[in-house]
Order: sequence, then C-alpha cells, then structure tokens
Amino acid sequence: MRAPTLRSLVPAILLVPVLTACSGGTDSGEGSGTAAQAAQTESRALAEWRAALEDELDTDTFDFAALQQSAAADCARTDAASWTVELALSGDLSTSDLTRIGLEHACAEVVPAFDEAVAAVEQAADPLELVCGPGVELPAEAALSADLVCSNR
Repeated sequence: MRAPTLRSLVPAILLVPVLTACSGGTDSGEGSGTAAQAAQTESRALAEWRAALEDELDTDTFDFAALQQSAAADCARTDAASWTVELALSGDLSTSDLTRIGLEHACAEVVPAFDEAVAAVEQAADPLELVCGPGVELPAEAALSADLVCSNR
C-alpha cells in the first residue's frame, strides 16, 4: 500500500472542519466557549462605549466607526507633552470629553497623560504659549504643526 501524499491529504484536511461543523462539532466546547466569551465581552465593551458617546453627545446618531478610528489614532499620543501640543494647537477643548471617552475604551493607559494635558491647557492664559512660547522644545512632527500655527498668530 502506498503512503498518502500531501496532495491527497489536503482535501481530507479541508473537509474535517466542514464535517465537524455539520455534525455539531466534536470538541469539548472549551475553545469555542472562550471565543464566544471574548466576543461577548468585546460586544459588551463596544455597547458601553456607544452608550457613553450617546450620553456625551445627547444623541444616538453619530459615526461610531469614525470615532473608533479617531480613538485609535489618539492612542498613539502616550505622554502629556504630545497631548499638550495637540490640545493647545487645536484651540478648542470642547471635544476633550468625547476624546477622553474614546481613550477610556480604546487605551485606558493613556488617560492620565491626556488629563494632565487638559489641565495644563485649561490653566494656561494662552494655550498657544505652551507651544509657541520661548524655549519650548517640541518633537519634530509637532514642531511642523506648531510652526504653521505660531507663525500666523
């Protein structure tokens, strides 16, 4: 008898999951239970995030996917200095609560740096002084934005 080749095993390997799914499965359910639990936890977290946004915006009509993308980008700012630059250059803290909600749900470890920056910008008589003032050292990326804003001040 000839040993099975890889080519002859491929169809059998591909059929096992299909047959298992059709028959109701043969695993103990531990793996699928864990996956289902993770999916349920993620769904609950997304529902909580959505509810917090609804409360903040006082509406249930908004682009949740866009807010999730913004939060993902905001998670890259991990220190108070980068948040201070971002907030000072924006010139508007009115969306800081919305941003904070996104951070709480997407990357909670960034929230303390964000809160520190919000406090610094709120306490500044002129937030642009935090960015445009003498002796301010900024990271290269922030410096480009700051140069444009500060030169038109």
